[in-house]
Amino acid sequence: MQEALERAVQHWNMVAPVVDTPKTPEDYETLLSNLKSTMELVENRPNSPLAGLIKAMSRAAQEYEGSFLYEQQGGALLALRYLIKLHNIKQSDLKEIGSQGVVSEILNGKRSLTLRHVRELSKRFNVSPNTFIDS
Repeated sequence: MQEALERAVQHWNMVAPVVDTPKTPEDYETLLSNLKSTMELVENRPNSPLAGLIKAMSRAAQEYEGSFLYEQQGGALLALRYLIKLHNIKQSDLKEIGSQGVVSEILNGKRSLTLRHVRELSKRFNVSPNTFIDS
């Protein structure tokens, strides 16, 4: 065990940047790109030695998303707009909310998110339901 730890310490300066929580949107985009590439390397092999790396990278992405979304002013609407942009999706892709027209009304502040919307969006984006609830 000690030998494995010593090897990890020797290589940490190369591993740390890949698994650290991003500090900027650019770092976050790099992390997502690296995560996608790593997942492609694994190709549905859950016992791959890279599974732990994927888990660590995912955790770092979630930490960034959580801290960014909670620090922003503007509440649920801003969070939803940010997630749509971040995940590069169209209004019509948000079937959880309803038609493209309903999504447009929500994003323009003409309609509020329902509890069902909050649950579905929380699942889709893997964030706390509180992200979509204005205090």
